[in-house]
Amino acid sequence: MKKFFGNFLILISILLVSLAAVPWNNIGQWGLAIPILETYEIYIKGGIGALTIIIGLIYMLIANSENKNYGHVTVNTARAAFIPMYSFAVAMLVFGGFINYLAYAVNSSSTNLLILAFFGVIALTMIFYGHFFIDTYKKESNGRRVAHFILILEMMAIAGYLTYWFYTYKITAVQYAAFGTYYFILFVAFVVVLYIAHIIITAVSSKRNEEYEELESEIDDLRGKSPEPENEKPKSRKERQKEASKKTVVNKADNRKTMIVSNQQTIVSSERSIDPTNMIYEDVVVDPEFTKTSSSPNQPNSIEYYIEKPKMFKTLDPTFDQLVAYVRELPQVVTKLDEGKITFYVDRKPFLVLMNFGDYYRVAFKYDLEKGIRLIIKYPTISKNKSTRDELWFKANNYGDIPKEVIYQIVKSSYDNINA
Repeated sequence: MKKFFGNFLILISILLVSLAAVPWNNIGQWGLAIPILETYEIYIKGGIGALTIIIGLIYMLIANSENKNYGHVTVNTARAAFIPMYSFAVAMLVFGGFINYLAYAVNSSSTNLLILAFFGVIALTMIFYGHFFIDTYKKESNGRRVAHFILILEMMAIAGYLTYWFYTYKITAVQYAAFGTYYFILFVAFVVVLYIAHIIITAVSSKRNEEYEELESEIDDLRGKSPEPENEKPKSRKERQKEASKKTVVNKADNRKTMIVSNQQTIVSSERSIDPTNMIYEDVVVDPEFTKTSSSPNQPNSIEYYIEKPKMFKTLDPTFDQLVAYVRELPQVVTKLDEGKITFYVDRKPFLVLMNFGDYYRVAFKYDLEKGIRLIIKYPTISKNKSTRDELWFKANNYGDIPKEVIYQIVKSSYDNINA
């Protein structure tokens, strides 16, 4: 819901801001009869600017909260905090450019031409660099994000005041009323196309970055090194000791039956070497309400259970601990330990359950029905999870025979399905 509301606010603000960039000297030429817009044009556009400031302030606070609690800022939050205010500053420059174009048409002096060029160059520059500024805004610290908010606010004030001054003192009301602005409405479509292009470029770039980070992680694994955060300054001995004292090691074999684990805590898995041919399989119970449920063990119901089978264990890749660390790095994931199993949630909705048995581990996951059936056909150790009524839950026993990329794809798809 928050994601939808954020996208809705961005879309509405883009439409309003792009309309603010267009002169309203003759609304009737576009088939509208709203004379109040022409009469109070400057005041209404000022109100749009105030609305973008409110949206930017609210989502700036949300971004800081996300960064504090989860260590990152989601893309939609960063867009909602940045785009409305920044685009309004650009819109005022565009509107000022239109005003100065009229002034240059009335008086073709070198001064008017330079002023027109100034508005045009600054507006185009801000449009071009706005795409990169959003990514910077997302990665900044909370203090810098507040400073960034103040900077955009100042840009809005300067652009708005300059445009208001030229609108009031550079042209007359008669000249403005006679200004031909019929095709200027195309600027709205131009802005929408720019925003769609930004989304496409961002999506492609994000996918490339994920592939690059995965490749870097594989290289680090081969070298026996753990990946280090980019641009991180070396920490002093005192800082490392302080950080180590804050981290809590949580063992699955703890006496506490259930606990919620923060992203700052480390999970150390306890391993049990159990022969899967000599044990009774237990279905994974997934609880959507964070409450403990118990189920009676399944009894062997086939002669195949008693037939001795060869042990087919292989090297696990990824290992159980590596898979847990990968899942916990996903945005907004909450981890719960519950009597030997680890359940992962997003917005209080479970999407993955892990159980470690030493030589292998079990994964219960929420997956697309058609894709899940294809996995069952291709991999014998993947089956339907019968302990949940939801037909979209499956389970997999990984003895090392499921490829690494398939395991990560299962986790990522489960997360995307619940986070959509």
